[in-house]
Amino acid sequence: MGAKRLDYDLSEFMHQSTSIKQRVSFTGLLTAAGILACLATLVGFAGSFWWGFELATHFRVQYALALSGFALILLALRQWRWSALFGAFALSNLALIAPAFWGDDSVTPTAEGQPSLRALLANVNADNRDFERLQRLITASDPDLIVLLEATPWLLDRLRDLGQRYPHRAAEPRDDLFGIALFSRHPLVQSQIIRLGDAVGPPAIVATITADARSFALIGVHPWPPVSADLAEGRNQQLRALAARVRQSQVPLLVLGDLNLSPWSPWFTRLLADSGLRDSRRGRGIQPSWPAGWWPLWIPIDHALFSAGIHVRHREIGPAIGSDHYPVIVDFQVSGP
Repeated sequence: MGAKRLDYDLSEFMHQSTSIKQRVSFTGLLTAAGILACLATLVGFAGSFWWGFELATHFRVQYALALSGFALILLALRQWRWSALFGAFALSNLALIAPAFWGDDSVTPTAEGQPSLRALLANVNADNRDFERLQRLITASDPDLIVLLEATPWLLDRLRDLGQRYPHRAAEPRDDLFGIALFSRHPLVQSQIIRLGDAVGPPAIVATITADARSFALIGVHPWPPVSADLAEGRNQQLRALAARVRQSQVPLLVLGDLNLSPWSPWFTRLLADSGLRDSRRGRGIQPSWPAGWWPLWIPIDHALFSAGIHVRHREIGPAIGSDHYPVIVDFQVSGP
């Protein structure tokens, strides 16, 4: 009898221990993940102090979604304090994301009947050999202007038929990740390849374009990726030089580029403040463009920025073209001289 009682007590103890262990393991794992997301949120606020911290700024959407989910689950488990903490951090991330969904940084709309132009920005990936998908996108979207990043001599040779539809061109193709090309239906009053920041930086294209008797400037740019302290500082120098260049423009201006930073980076905020440019995403959602195919990590790093005198009518992310970036398509009007 005593042995049976002992067996029963031992079995009950093991069952309860397993149940407690499973419950603690789940809530503990959830809590630990939430704490990490909170720490990443805080680190992101220090992004201007160190390039490594800046990397944490780019995933505000992921933090908001994860922390919201953790808060709701822990609320259901009656873990009040953790739920409240994670909910508060989720709200702090949502507050940074929210401007993408309301308002519109476009200037006052131009008069009805004003012609609209379409620009296509595509970081094609230097290793991408599926140029037919890019050709199909150009045919389907029918842009007036095309800016290609990571444009190689190999790619431009296969896109030579574009010359029939886009007779005006400026390009510096390269076999590394920083070739660039501009194709235009409309005359390039002037165009030049420049280096922003320093003489050995990646090339950028600056062009003045006349369309329907109106002139505007376009800058195509692809700064260094901030994957080290030196490259991050180089990118920031290029962004400062870009802002200075924008301020010198006497005509409305559109900037198209993979800027290698998200809208939540302090350096992006500084670029807008220093240049007076507006973000075409505002009021149109997150519109992530990288890394293609890896949706849990999607962030918007391909940008279309514009000055006064430009009115953005529409912005969208294009289909996959075999690159690690999705293209950006922007419809806009020029209301300046």
